[in-house]
This record gives sequence, C-alpha cells and structure tokens, in this order.
Amino acid sequence: MRTFFAAACALVLAGSGAAAHAQQTTFPAPKFRGGNTDWQVVLSTRQTDLSVVYRLRVPQAADPLSSGLRHGGAAAGGYELIGTIGVEKTSVTVKIAPVPLGGVCKIDNGLMGDAYGRFAYSIDVIPEKSKPLSTKADHKPWPAKWSGCGNFTLD
Repeated sequence: MRTFFAAACALVLAGSGAAAHAQQTTFPAPKFRGGNTDWQVVLSTRQTDLSVVYRLRVPQAADPLSSGLRHGGAAAGGYELIGTIGVEKTSVTVKIAPVPLGGVCKIDNGLMGDAYGRFAYSIDVIPEKSKPLSTKADHKPWPAKWSGCGNFTLD
C-alpha cells in the first residue's frame, strides 16, 4: 500500500512540475514602454495568445520596426525576449531588468522617469551585428545595443 501511495505521489509531482515548466512567462501589464532620448520601444502583449510584439523607433531606420518576440531565459525578476529586426531578419534580443532597490535608471538627458512614473526597469535591445543587404536597405548598420529605461503600463 505504501509503495502504491508513493508511486501515485511521484506521478502527481512529476505532472505538476511539467505543467509549471510549460507555463508561458507573462508581463505584469499589457505593455512595456521604454527607450532613451534617441530611441523608443513599445512591447505589447496580445491578449489572444499572450505573445509579445514590439514597435521600435531608432535613428538608424527611417520607419518604425516591428515583429513578434518569444520568451527566452532571464534572471529572476527580469525578462528576455528574442525575435528578428529589419529586412534581413537579423536576430534581436530584448532584455528587461528591474532597477535594484535604492538604484535609479537614468536616460541620457538625466531624466529618471516619465509620465508613467519613476523608471522601474532598465532595457537593452541588442541586435545581432549585420550590414544592410544592399544600398536600398531600410536602415543604417545597427549599433551594438540600444540601452535605456522604462515601465510596464496599462495602456
């Protein structure tokens, strides 16, 4: 009887562990808004399937860039998303990390917050190094990364 009970408990634990592992990471709010003085990004969660899409404005591209992102592995409390950028479909990684307790996140002009309050997160958008495909490409070469600050928002 004890053997049967132990086996049943092991099966329940194994099943709940697999279900917890398969659960998708979600944001604490529908959108993340961030950037710096020369670039902006909005990450939006689609309510239908909880996938994330970005809209990125950078000085290297004349038009806003957008694409889907998938969740990667991130440090506790942070988020890592992976997708593509530009016509070349270059890999891009977005890393969002909470500002440490007592710390501040400042953008280049010295601001520590915006209309959504004090910046609670730092953000890095890291494109894979690439060169435009041709002289008719939609952007200039990407920098090593864009760094800034931001917040999760309801709108």
